[in-house]
This record gives sequence, structure tokens and C-alpha cells, in this order.
Amino acid sequence: MNPKKDRKNNPIDKFIFGLIDNHLDMIALGILIIMAVIVRIVLMSEVKLSPDYESYYLKWVMEYKERGIIAGLSTTIGDYYVPLNIMYALCSLFPCEPYIPLTIFSGIAEFISAFYLYRIAEILLLESGKDTEKAKKVAAYIAVATLYLPFVVFNGSLWKQCDAIYAVFLVIAIFYLLKDEYNKSFIFLALSFGFKLQSIFFVPLYLVIYMAKKNFSILKFVWVPVMYLVMGLPSVILGRGLRATYFSYLAQTNETSSEGYGMVSFYPNFYNYGLDNYDEFLKVPGIALTAAILVILAVFTIKHKSFLVNKANTLYLGVFLGWTCCMFLPGMHERYDYVIVLLATILFATAFKRNIWAAVVMNLCSFLVYAIVLFRSDEISMIVVSSLEIAAYIYLSADFIRRVSEYDA
Repeated sequence: MNPKKDRKNNPIDKFIFGLIDNHLDMIALGILIIMAVIVRIVLMSEVKLSPDYESYYLKWVMEYKERGIIAGLSTTIGDYYVPLNIMYALCSLFPCEPYIPLTIFSGIAEFISAFYLYRIAEILLLESGKDTEKAKKVAAYIAVATLYLPFVVFNGSLWKQCDAIYAVFLVIAIFYLLKDEYNKSFIFLALSFGFKLQSIFFVPLYLVIYMAKKNFSILKFVWVPVMYLVMGLPSVILGRGLRATYFSYLAQTNETSSEGYGMVSFYPNFYNYGLDNYDEFLKVPGIALTAAILVILAVFTIKHKSFLVNKANTLYLGVFLGWTCCMFLPGMHERYDYVIVLLATILFATAFKRNIWAAVVMNLCSFLVYAIVLFRSDEISMIVVSSLEIAAYIYLSADFIRRVSEYDA
């Protein structure tokens, strides 16, 4: 019997080979997505590794369960702004352990983010000259790969954090920004800000684009405070009070002193070199230094504004400005660069492949600080991790400045 002839005549094999020949990439991507879901399901039941779940999130959900959503939102539970408090209140309605809905909410946001990261990657690949079919295929693999980045998996599944939720709105905002759909972009930026303060790291990007391109009104920035006020209304209406509701972000900015975090909390930046405990003296200078650097970068970019004609360059500017905030602002946590690392991974895997090593370093450093916090890996030195991060930042600073310098006003 001829085995080749047997396979050829076997309808089952013909069906399988037909799927492989015509849909191999779809099958592979489907398997990768399913495995990403399984990874999250397996990890979600682990609650002891998180330094925050039993101390904070579980208590908050149980308090909502005891008081009820209306009574809970009318008072102060936790230190997050209203939208995330509503999420914790909703978790109290499920007849299961709170870590299940918490992980599911984050997981949904992670997968939606991956879809819009796919669309961003596609834009960058098409701009670089890839044909449409190849661009879609490569973008899909890169986007699905982000579901396996350690900091993404650990953040929602092990830590039970919610950074993916503000991140998804910010990623969508950046997608629409690259498409020059400014109304949609500002709406999603405002939604992201309503969930977490860290979205403000990308506001400098919008300011530079406003001043350089002059193709949308300053009034679009009003979306951010207006949406912030609207998203706080449920608690205000229920009687929590204007000050208690709307000043929650101001309270978060004071955590360097009130929570004893110092100048840095496990973020691998310059303050790990013996400066952590001097926030009383260095907090204001740190903020001023960050503002000065951002102003210089903004002016430099505006003077070479043709740099922003390219969408990849626009994203590079956003990633670099956001990263600069993390490197110099006081009180940075290891999770605050969540969106920055996501977008840097997409950017350097598509448009600036020579710098892909920088994305690898950023992901490695994120993994190492998560290992320190979640797995109590005391043998990992923050000085070493910080040195790696700083080296990558300094190199990309030189690369960014060189690239901008090549463009005219």
C-alpha cells in the first residue's frame, strides 16, 4: 500500500491537510489565545503571593457585600476613584470568591487591549511598507504575544491588580490618535484617566501634537476633566461629598509621605541609588526636574515637527515621554509603566526593530521587579535592575534625539 496515496484518499487527512494549508495561522493564533486563557484560569486561584489582595481588595469587596453597593459608594472604601470602586462593588454581587471576577475583569481588558495593539501594529507595519496581508498576519502574532508578557499575566492573574482596565482605554485612545480621529481619542483618554491617574503620562504627547500639528482645538482637552467629574457623580449623588470624591487623585499624589513609599516603590529608576528615603527634600525637585525635561523634549520636537508626520515616530514620542515620567517622577510603583512597556513592545517589534532589545530589557526589568514583589526574590538587586533600565533609557534618549534631529520644522 502506498502511504502517500492512502493519505491522499483519506477524507479525514484531506480535511486536516486542507485546514493546515489554508488556515494554519488562524489555527495557531486560536491555540495561542486559548492557552493564554488557560494560563489565567490556572493562576487566578493563587491569592497568597499578592501583597494587596487579602490586605485590600478582598476587604473592599467584602465591605461592599456587607453594606450594599449604594451604601458602599456613599462612603469611602479603598483609595481608588469611583469607576474602580464600582468594579469592586460589582464583584460583591457574584456568589464566588472575589478573586474570580477581579481576574476576569482584568483578563477581558487584556484581550481587548491585545486586539487594539494588533490594530496599532498593523498601522505601523503598513506604514513601513509591508503588504496588507503580511502586515495583518505579523501584527496578529505580535499582539497575541503581548498576552504572554510576564507583567501582563502577573498583574491581573497573580497580583489581582486592575492596571489592564485603565490600560485598555489608553491603548484605544492611542489607536485613534494614530488614525487622527481626535474626538474618539480624547474620549478614551478621558475614560482611562477616570480609572487611573497614570494615564496622565500620555497627556504630554497630546499637548505636543496639539502645538506641532495645529489640527484640533485646545477645547478637546476639556474631555478629561469633564469625564472625570461625570465618572465621579455616582458617589456624589449618593452623598459621599465633593471633596472626598474628587480629591482622591490628589491624595494618591501624596503617597510618598502618607504611605511611606519614599521617592520610589520598586520602579527601576534613578531614585534607587540611595535617594529613596529623602522624599521630604527631593519630591518637589523631582517633579520640577520631570517638568523641565518634558518641556525641553516638547520644544525640541515642535522645532522638528515634521518628525510627527510618521505614525511610528508619534508613538515613539508618546512612549519616550511616558517613560521619562516614570524615570524621574517621585513615588513611581513597579506597575506604573504598564502601558508604556506594552506600546514599546509593539513599537520596537514593528517599526524600529533595531531597538527591539530595549523592549526586551523593559520587559525583563518588569519581570524582575514583579519577581521581587510577588515571589519575594530578595536575591534580585534593585540596583542591578535599575542599572539595566537606566542604560536602556539613556540609549533610547540618544536614539530619539538623533531621529528627531533628522527632521525639519
